[in-house]
Amino acid sequence: MALILVLGIAALAASADPVAHNPIVITSNYEFTAQNGVVAGSGTPDDPYIIEGWKIDAGMSDYGIRIHGTDRSFIIRNVLVSGAAKAGISLGYVKHGTIESCKLSGNWVGISVSYGTLDRISLCTIDSNTDGIHLYFSHDNQILQSSLSGNDTAIWLDASNKNQIVGNTLSENAMGIYLELGSTENLVIRNAFLNDTHNAHSVSANQWDENGIGNYWSGFRAIDANGDGIWDSPYVIHSDSDQDNFPLVSPPKQAPAAKSK
Repeated sequence: MALILVLGIAALAASADPVAHNPIVITSNYEFTAQNGVVAGSGTPDDPYIIEGWKIDAGMSDYGIRIHGTDRSFIIRNVLVSGAAKAGISLGYVKHGTIESCKLSGNWVGISVSYGTLDRISLCTIDSNTDGIHLYFSHDNQILQSSLSGNDTAIWLDASNKNQIVGNTLSENAMGIYLELGSTENLVIRNAFLNDTHNAHSVSANQWDENGIGNYWSGFRAIDANGDGIWDSPYVIHSDSDQDNFPLVSPPKQAPAAKSK
């Protein structure tokens, strides 16, 4: 009967439309269960747990999905979360967690990561939250190829170092990226900042370009004398030691993020 139940849940999660699910809270390795939305996997790096195919209206519960204090590998994929009072998806004290192709809308924070390392957020659509993605004391994580729009702050890092923020589109946010409390040595490249009220704030040195490629900053204009698609003047974030030395003339082509259904 248990096998039939798991297979049935997996079939629902693989269907074209997400299936309604209650908020999910996992606070130990033993709570990665079918009841908590797991549709496949054994929790190893080669066979991570899969939480997929759900639509969660948190109904002002604190979280849509909360995973805290686990050390098993997992992927949250193709999940829609709205209405969470604290965070649509929250990872705390987690390593090797992946959130991909999810949509977070109308939460206090779309995705929060606290004391997380080696976690990855990719191909997500995050809109109309107070904060889109917020990292607290989290290092060596990746935020990749996601779309963040209409948030108060799209990406906010507090005391978080050596993260990679690459290939995202940040549009129509009050603040694009906010790096505070000594957040430093973060790599921020190939992102498109489109019509944000404020593009970026940083109080410590971070890396805004790599191998001659930086970011696109809407509203910034300079001279591109040789026509190589790179403005010849830097885009200053905070000081001449904290600037994009190779700002892009045009937005880079980005991979499509998750689509709303």
